[in-house]
Amino acid sequence: MNARKLLFASSFSLFLTFSAQGQVYQKIENKYGPVLGYSTTSGVKILSIAGNKFKDLNRNGKLDRYEDWRLTPEERAKDLASKLSVDQIAGLMLYSRHQALPAPAFGFMAGTYQGKNYQEGIVSPWALTDQQREFLEKDGLRHVLLTAVEDPETAARWNNELQGFVEGLGSSNVLGKWRLQNIDHWASRRHYRHR
Repeated sequence: MNARKLLFASSFSLFLTFSAQGQVYQKIENKYGPVLGYSTTSGVKILSIAGNKFKDLNRNGKLDRYEDWRLTPEERAKDLASKLSVDQIAGLMLYSRHQALPAPAFGFMAGTYQGKNYQEGIVSPWALTDQQREFLEKDGLRHVLLTAVEDPETAARWNNELQGFVEGLGSSNVLGKWRLQNIDHWASRRHYRHR
């Protein structure tokens, strides 16, 4: 394995459990199932059932069908879709404007952090902007068009920040979280491949 691949592999594992911007990420392994990850500050609880671990995304203290990774994706999606409101479904169909990490102070992809520009030095480059928090929470958007990223670490940490924030909003945001992970992963890989 060459040094570049080794660095990427070791960097990737670093992102599975770390603390950033007040968020602590936990990795949970299931002996015969998927590895789960979540932000301990999101409010998500972990259920233990027959030796397996599951995320209680809606915090109701029981395992709902869409939370049960032992079921097929079709069964889980059908259950989750039955729980979504029209506004939540609309949020899954819309896209954000183009996003840059970190957000510039001016221009098409401009953003603020706690009302200030990134250049004022109050946050890390992977922090969510005020605008991202608003469209995720208020507008229910779940597709983020990430088009410019400072580096792979920023992309991975931003993705974790975003997932922790969205998980903290409750069960209706689960599907969006999965989609965001895939979009962010694709966007960050594509951005660096063409450098």
